[in-house]
Amino acid sequence: MVIRAHAHFSYAHLAFVVALGAGLLACNRPETQSEVTRQGDDVLATGPAPHIVDSVPGDVMFAGRELRFEGMVGGDYLGMGGTQNIGGRVHGALRAAGSQIRLAAAVDRNATVAGWTVEVDRIGVIGGNAYFAGNKVHIDGAVRGGLFVSGGTVVLNGPVGGNVQVTAGDLFVGPHAVIAGELRYRVPNGRVHIDPLAHVTGAVTALPAPAARGAAYVFGLLWMFGFLIAGGVVVALLPRLMVDAAELVRELPGRSALIGLGWIVLVPIAIAIVACTVIGLPLALLTGVVYGVLIYIGRVMVAIWLGKTVLGPRTREGRSGALVSFGLGGLVLLLLQMIPVVGPIAMCVATIVGLGALILRVHRLRWTVAGTTFI
Repeated sequence: MVIRAHAHFSYAHLAFVVALGAGLLACNRPETQSEVTRQGDDVLATGPAPHIVDSVPGDVMFAGRELRFEGMVGGDYLGMGGTQNIGGRVHGALRAAGSQIRLAAAVDRNATVAGWTVEVDRIGVIGGNAYFAGNKVHIDGAVRGGLFVSGGTVVLNGPVGGNVQVTAGDLFVGPHAVIAGELRYRVPNGRVHIDPLAHVTGAVTALPAPAARGAAYVFGLLWMFGFLIAGGVVVALLPRLMVDAAELVRELPGRSALIGLGWIVLVPIAIAIVACTVIGLPLALLTGVVYGVLIYIGRVMVAIWLGKTVLGPRTREGRSGALVSFGLGGLVLLLLQMIPVVGPIAMCVATIVGLGALILRVHRLRWTVAGTTFI
């Protein structure tokens, strides 16, 4: 269960964190009890406030509003939810996304964390590389590999064994920072503060800061925020339909892509033709709304498929399993979207294939209800 992150983060994508946390909050009813399920050596914990203090030979998968882990994991840690307090020991890799994440664990391999607030406690240790994205990222612990951070405000005040690359609105390098490699940052002029007691072995390089995008930047945040909230709610309300459509992404990717592309191209033409008549205008407007919503959530099916692919036999059935798969797949899509050139193309393909799979599944369901086999 390893996700490889690209080194170049853009904190324009931080809405992912708030969206995922909000989606899980919206989908978990207050009266629902936390549940811990063992599947072989792995553990899946879901609910409002799951808490694990035991030793787990395999992987740990969390989904909920307030997550606490204080045990030992022989494999990987995957957490998706609102607030996460991660302690203990993780012998594998760590992947976490949520609104507020506090890491005080010893992680043997890489750590990928996305959150509105990300904090690495002084006792936290990451044995490999660390990939962090957040509105506020505060690192007091140790990173033995390289460190890649994207955020609004980034505070680095601990040892790093490799190179550090930061993209941020403000960067503070504290007196306890010891960087064994180079420090490269993309931060606006006058927004970098390096304490005189901080030690950087390699070169310190200021790279061109990202150009301000103004309204487009805000719109991008809202777009990502809305997509992940909508996706979480849709998966919670229609888990069976979404999971079945995700299976078609795997079984019939070519047909799904063809149907999705045809739908994207032909439906606007049909809407324009119908809208030319007074009688057809209301229908055209309604069809346009449905068209936009389906385009908006088209990637949900691909996210679920990616999550199930990564989890493999550890995938759990039901609503909670669908939410875990969607959350993990959404994290994969987030990381993929950060790759220049390739990312936007991949998102376009994901939308087309996911939309086609959903339409194909709805047609199959329609024919099944009518008592007819759809080929």
